Amino acid sequence: MCGIHGFQGNDTEKIKTMIDLARHRGPDGSGYWSDEHITLGHNLLSIVDEVSPSTQPWIHHDLVLVYNGEIYNYKELRSNLNHEFSTNTDTEVLAVGLEQQGKEFLYNIDGMFALACYNTKTKKLILARDSNGAKPLYFGHLNNQLCFSSEIKSLLSLGFPRKVSKEGFKHYYYSGLTTGYYTLFDKIFRLVPGEILEIDLINPQITVKENINNRSIEPFRGNATDLPEMLRANLAQASKMTLMGRREVGLFLSGGMDSSSVFYALAKDLNQPPKTFSTRFDTPIDDKLNEDADIAKRLSQEFNSQHSECFFTEQDWVDNIAKTVLALEEPRQGRSFPAYYLTNKLLSDSGITVTLSGDGGDELLVGYKQYQTPPFTNKIIKLRSTLQPLKNSEYHISVDEQTDYLYSWLPQGGLTGDALNDYMYTECLNHLSEDFLVRNDKLGMAFGMEARFPMLCNRFKNFVRSIPSEMKINTEMFQKNWSQYNKGLLKKAYKHRLPDYVLNKTKSGWRAPTDEWVIGIKQNPAPDHSPLKDFVRSLLTPEILDIFEVPGSDLDARYLNNKNHDSDYKPGKAGIGLVSQKQLFTMIMFAVWYKEFNMSM
Repeated sequence: MCGIHGFQGNDTEKIKTMIDLARHRGPDGSGYWSDEHITLGHNLLSIVDEVSPSTQPWIHHDLVLVYNGEIYNYKELRSNLNHEFSTNTDTEVLAVGLEQQGKEFLYNIDGMFALACYNTKTKKLILARDSNGAKPLYFGHLNNQLCFSSEIKSLLSLGFPRKVSKEGFKHYYYSGLTTGYYTLFDKIFRLVPGEILEIDLINPQITVKENINNRSIEPFRGNATDLPEMLRANLAQASKMTLMGRREVGLFLSGGMDSSSVFYALAKDLNQPPKTFSTRFDTPIDDKLNEDADIAKRLSQEFNSQHSECFFTEQDWVDNIAKTVLALEEPRQGRSFPAYYLTNKLLSDSGITVTLSGDGGDELLVGYKQYQTPPFTNKIIKLRSTLQPLKNSEYHISVDEQTDYLYSWLPQGGLTGDALNDYMYTECLNHLSEDFLVRNDKLGMAFGMEARFPMLCNRFKNFVRSIPSEMKINTEMFQKNWSQYNKGLLKKAYKHRLPDYVLNKTKSGWRAPTDEWVIGIKQNPAPDHSPLKDFVRSLLTPEILDIFEVPGSDLDARYLNNKNHDSDYKPGKAGIGLVSQKQLFTMIMFAVWYKEFNMSM
């Protein structure tokens, strides 16, 4: 929705530069405020109210607030505050709530936010991020002064070094992204999902550090018979909450259970069918990869929704990867990000300002293969791994070190003792937040659009998290065939409502056919030269290959012409599955980022 920025000290020219670099996050307006201790800035994308009443920084008595997000339940919160409100904006509700209730007010918010709130009397600053981490917030210290922003590019303008963080690189190489506190930028960190920091600006130090996610959730008190109906009702209400505002809404419709369930809630339960969008890939081998696009199109027709498709080619990948990485600000191993980027552009060109998706369903309702096999211990050891450890001890990280790092910031008060539910909770805060949610935020904000996630509204999320895992899935059948029996409860909830071709669809990962473009299959190998292959050869310089300890002679043999996939490939499978391809795209994304941000090791 917006962008927020700030630093210790008084310098209006620097804040203007930060605001300008984040103009895409708020094309409707901007503003700044300063005193001798701090300078605050804001980019505005007006969703709920008109531009003028929403202008920030927002001043309320002793508080100065800059805020990015949407508070879905702001009218309910407003009714419990003793104040005569002058606007219809959630910003005023947030400012008044912080004044009257302090940090405790943040625990009651259902929505998404990143905020900075400065008290001119006490000279204390609060930084906070929503429980899901839907809105990013980065910070660091430069010349012993605190700086923060929604955008890393804005922080770099202050003079932060363009140097790769050693700790960040360890985690990136291990899992294909950075999570928790570390970013890939040296001296730049992030607030983790749900984190609240209070900083004394007179004697610079963090005086309070807490996390919204440390609060336990109410246990489930219903029965299995009523669960499907309860699930539908809660999702319908959550979807309704995300419709707040006066701007046009578009839904990413993948054809899977999660987005289809949100679509049903909007189109049928609420009688507000949104415009829908999907991506179709130009694939040289297996058109079954477009099965999701076919289902999305068919479903939109049955539900009378206006539907559009983004057609994505190999050349599109090459042409848009640099723009994509600049928008993301950090590399991620995923190979479909340029497709997300262009699909977001299609939504923006269609007049959409608010986007909805089904993100969060897999992590709440048992959607992934890694949830298939118990036991899950209290200390989660099953983490996403991309690559083999590097020999260079400077960048090496072990499984134990990765796990210890996770538990150094994971809010453990949110663990319930239900091993599978706790594992999914971990995935929500670790992988979901910094991969899918930040992806949607940043690639949407690149075109001035706000991303919302109905399944991650607290109303729905906390209800689902409270359900014992054995009531969400038929464990025996799930272990036998995870792709067919995943999300058992969600499928029960929408049986006889969603078509069988959605309910009975085998789960497959949504992906661009990069494996097919690069190496092909035995029956149809990829040509020696293609847009993507030639791009990779020019991109992966000796300097980059050396960082990853890959001999230049291995580039073609190991990565671009690797034929060791014949037994792995099945039509419609989520990738050929070669470790080599995960390694290749981990290097590619890093190399693009390294070049575009002018980085050094």
